[in-house]
Amino acid sequence: MEDKVVFSEDFLNRPPSWMVRRGNLIFFVFFILLVLLAYFIQYNEVVEADILVTSENPPVALYSKRQGQLVYMNFGAGRQVDKGGILAIVENPSKWEDVFYLRQQLNDTTLIHTLEGLFQKFPSDLELEVNMHTSYQKYLKAYQNYLLYLNLGQEALESKNLNLRLARYKSQIAIKRSQLKTARRNYSLAKQSYDRQEALLEKGVISQQQLDGNEQEMLFAQNEVNTIKEELEALQVDTLSLKNLSLKSLNRDIINASSYFSELQLAKQELKGKMDEWENNYALVSPVSGTVTVFDIWSTHQQVSQGEHILTVVPNKKARLIGKCKVPIRNSAKIKKGQDVIIKLDNYPYREWGLLEGVVSQMSLTPKKGDDVYYSVYVEMPHLKTTYGKEIEFKQEMMGTAKIVLQEASLLERVFYQFRGLWTDILN
Repeated sequence: MEDKVVFSEDFLNRPPSWMVRRGNLIFFVFFILLVLLAYFIQYNEVVEADILVTSENPPVALYSKRQGQLVYMNFGAGRQVDKGGILAIVENPSKWEDVFYLRQQLNDTTLIHTLEGLFQKFPSDLELEVNMHTSYQKYLKAYQNYLLYLNLGQEALESKNLNLRLARYKSQIAIKRSQLKTARRNYSLAKQSYDRQEALLEKGVISQQQLDGNEQEMLFAQNEVNTIKEELEALQVDTLSLKNLSLKSLNRDIINASSYFSELQLAKQELKGKMDEWENNYALVSPVSGTVTVFDIWSTHQQVSQGEHILTVVPNKKARLIGKCKVPIRNSAKIKKGQDVIIKLDNYPYREWGLLEGVVSQMSLTPKKGDDVYYSVYVEMPHLKTTYGKEIEFKQEMMGTAKIVLQEASLLERVFYQFRGLWTDILN
């Protein structure tokens, strides 16, 4: 017992070590250094999102619009196709060869002038679906009416006859004018003779009977002038009437021809509309020029389902690269135009290839609603050169992960944010 007391007194009388004497100071210095380190260390606040790297003219996927067999294929893997080209057709009531032939003939602007030529160019036995066949028959009937009108040419024949009559009237008018000139000359001579005879009668050289004979000749010549003038005026009136009839006939011909031609054009447009409807229902048409990428389709007569992905057309024209991000609602309010974006592509591991860089170009004003609610953020990518200096080969629709750098904040600021939030929760 005495030994224990002695040990306790020795332990209590022993002076503390330097660690204990100066521990508070060391802890304080360490705390200050930790605060300074937290102040100088910057940490980027980011928002992560999935990204799809593509171009402004992205690939176009074509899907089957009907269920059935493919009766026509005009594509292959890696094959070049033109805009508007028909790439595939699903089985349907129409024979696709006849539809193609009819489309080619309708695009030919050469006019037909005979019924025989019409039936040779547009046979009546084309295999078309009901609606298209009805429009086709309507088009043929309109074309027949137009050709019959042109070939019969009743208005044109009437106009031709009127022109012939006008020509005869003009010839008669010319003759009458010549006769009028002669009659006026005869009247002038008869008048001069009568004046001379009248002077001789006053001198007693001739008798009154002789003067009366000269007067009769003068009156006859005057009457002939008046008669020819009346006939000439009648011919001129008839000529004006014929001209009016000719103009009316010509107008009727133009109006009727225009009416028949308009009906023909309307029937043609209706038929083309039915063919466009047929293409929309049964054909796959390339909306752009580009290269075909094929998936599970390899031959004709292959069965396809409605909505099945048949092929994709990758446009040939190179365009500006863009990234499309699906950003969750959390922290989306901090995203601004011009913020830096760090991109990791799934195809190219970033530890080996490096990272891509981009800039936020725009963001949707409202979120897209559905199973996943998100904002669409578009990232402008000036190039595909990574941070390791490697050039990545562009392929349409490359998937990856994007980190949008919102702002730089120190560790001290972030700790302060946490304490401020905790203090606010306590007060509330």
